[in-house]
Amino acid sequence: MKIYFLSLITMLFTLSATAGDTKIAVINMDLVFQKYYKTKLIDNSLKKQAELYKVWTRKLQESLDKMQKEFNVLRDASQNIALSSGERDRKTFAAQKKFLQMKEKKAELENYLKNKGKQFQALEQAKRAEIITDIKDAVAKKCSVEGFTLVLDSSGKTLNGISAVVYVNSAFDLTDDIIKDLNRGQKPVKQPEETQAVPVPQQ
Repeated sequence: MKIYFLSLITMLFTLSATAGDTKIAVINMDLVFQKYYKTKLIDNSLKKQAELYKVWTRKLQESLDKMQKEFNVLRDASQNIALSSGERDRKTFAAQKKFLQMKEKKAELENYLKNKGKQFQALEQAKRAEIITDIKDAVAKKCSVEGFTLVLDSSGKTLNGISAVVYVNSAFDLTDDIIKDLNRGQKPVKQPEETQAVPVPQQ
């Protein structure tokens, strides 16, 4: 915390010493991110996509569970001394075949979870970057009009969990203005209703 705080103070004093017209403002990036209408739209979209992944994962798991039960029946039959030797051999062969199918289905499930997990994470990061870009653009426009030369994130925390910005005059807090600028002309975004049936993605 001391290192972070001293670095911040040093930076501010350096700016003050080298530029007499430095005008500093703050913004609560966490709050702006949460209140931006596009954040809710993207969040809703990501939830729907995640639900699609869950549906297909359940389908694969159900298929794997069914194969496991079928394998158990065949395995038990292959060891049933009440059956003829030839019948037990056929059951053994069928059990081995079913085991290989189970192995393939398990690999399919694991690959699906791995690949979709990476895709979802990449999509989430891309959408987050898109929102942050919008916010930074709005801040830049605000600063160009009002003459601010530096904007600090008041939601940032030190290593001790304390806000890096201890105090700021409300006149230099851009949070509310930026939220209004970003949401101008937009209607409140509703949370999506839970659907009764979700289409399964085609493979």
